[in-house]
Amino acid sequence: MLNNVDVKIETDPAAIRDALVRQAYRPVRWIESVQVMVARDIQSVLEFGPGKVLAGLSKKISDTLTVEAIVDAEALTRVVPQFSQA
Repeated sequence: MLNNVDVKIETDPAAIRDALVRQAYRPVRWIESVQVMVARDIQSVLEFGPGKVLAGLSKKISDTLTVEAIVDAEALTRVVPQFSQA
């Protein structure tokens, strides 16, 4: 998981939990997070939540990154087949 508080990839479950908690009250470094994803040749990202704010920001930061906002069950059903074939 790329944690967007430290802009660091975490694999340890305890470190992931800690980063998730800190994301609730610390500034999120989204521009840097997107830049790291692009540098690691990540091409697709899913945003889960009630809106599409991060998807819109991501498109402004990088034109090579595809971001799909999953705002409801219908969106999830539409996207899952694309990622299960990857």
